[in-house]
Amino acid sequence: MVRLDRRGSVRLAACGLVLGVASSASAQKTDAPEIVVPKLWDAKELATWATPLAGLGVPPGFVSEDAYYVAPIDNLRTYPVYHPDREPPGYREALVRRGPQPLIEPEKLHGEADWIEAGRRVFEELDTFASRTDDAQVIAHFTNAKSVDAFRDQFHDVIDANGVLLDYRWVVDRDAKLKLSLVSCAGCHTRLMPDGSVLRGAPSNYDLSDAPAVGKLFENLNVAPGLSAGAEFYAEYGVPWLADDPHLPLKGASESELAPYRADASGAPPGAAFARFNGSPFFATRMADLRGIRERRYLDATATHSNRGPADVARYGILVEFADAAVFGPHHMLPAAAQPVRVRPPDEAMYALGLYLYSLDVPKSPHPFDELAQRGKVVFEDEACAKCHAPPAYTNNKLIAAPGFEPPTSDARLDVSARRVHTDPGLALKTRKGTGYYKVPSLRGVWYRGLFEHDGSCASLEDWFDPKRLRADYVPTGWRGPGVKTRAVPGHDFGLDLSADDKRALIAFLRTL
Repeated sequence: MVRLDRRGSVRLAACGLVLGVASSASAQKTDAPEIVVPKLWDAKELATWATPLAGLGVPPGFVSEDAYYVAPIDNLRTYPVYHPDREPPGYREALVRRGPQPLIEPEKLHGEADWIEAGRRVFEELDTFASRTDDAQVIAHFTNAKSVDAFRDQFHDVIDANGVLLDYRWVVDRDAKLKLSLVSCAGCHTRLMPDGSVLRGAPSNYDLSDAPAVGKLFENLNVAPGLSAGAEFYAEYGVPWLADDPHLPLKGASESELAPYRADASGAPPGAAFARFNGSPFFATRMADLRGIRERRYLDATATHSNRGPADVARYGILVEFADAAVFGPHHMLPAAAQPVRVRPPDEAMYALGLYLYSLDVPKSPHPFDELAQRGKVVFEDEACAKCHAPPAYTNNKLIAAPGFEPPTSDARLDVSARRVHTDPGLALKTRKGTGYYKVPSLRGVWYRGLFEHDGSCASLEDWFDPKRLRADYVPTGWRGPGVKTRAVPGHDFGLDLSADDKRALIAFLRTL
């Protein structure tokens, strides 16, 4: 069996919704320009979307257009899961009485504002179809306050100011049964803020409970049943075109031998980094920030896909949640019996999601642009940081080649900088996300993100500008790696030699962005 990651499919949070949402004011307008939804899983668009992989020279393969669209549509609303002590009276009974409801009703949407509001619902409500269960143990766990509290601590489930458990959803399935499910997009991309509010689109900072009942939500997520533990591990992470594939020695490992590599994001804060499908437990992936995504030319830290507009963001959601074939040139990583596409969402739902994410801007920083920050702006300019992090987006949207990778000159779609910053090349060269590049990240929103570098090795800006991180005896304050106690966090040595006062000023400025 293949565990796509700790949340089933790659996790793509709920507000205080009880039953329904307020209608958008624009819903009454008949003169609003209509939104034309493109065909998302379009072979022509897919053909020019993905970046070729380092060492392989071709981009990943995709589920065919025909195979994708023959899959049954899943279009169901889901609802918040409250802490039992905060659940409104008769809440679940009312959900059952309403019966299955559509997640999106395109015929009721008029103009961009309505579509963006529909996309917000898709972001918050989309769940992982295969995780749905009415198992008595699962239902009992989430409806018994003592059971929930026993497994809720600072490293696991969290509750927002409205009493909502942020990783789970209730759904009235097509059989009219009330089931518990894992949230999809919002699970990785919603941040619980200190006041109990949630910041949608920001990187997650919470994780799943270790409760046995939560484990049951994963029982039907396996896309390749029948594999041994080691074969499962290799199907998730193996890179067979590498002569020194670090995953190959574990292909024959037992489950107990794999346990250290299954430990999620060793050393990192909860929910902040993970070993994603096609990634690696040896080279973790930091949760992406989707706020301000319209300003970025590429998706993923390694620029695995182009970002040409809302349709590409919608395609990416389809890829990671519904249709990853795990095909890389001649290498088919899943057994022939695997079902890459069990169900599919309506194109209208995913396009609305893309429009919503494109509408999200980086929130205004609570940090003042005071005298210290003003001085930091001068340091930023004097140190020529804007060569890569140019305002107003604070990125030049270029790609930086990883150490050991020589970019080909034949792909005009890629904007490659001549600069090298010597970042650790593991994710870029030794995983199935490995394009050979890292994209230049935007600095907007660094005040809330929580982890720095593509794998989240550093937990603060102070750590990032500490020259000690270049030493082999450094203890990373973020992700470290399986069994790792100390290691260097190499690369991007800009600013490391600044005076202490200049560093404080620069950090103060960066936190205002």
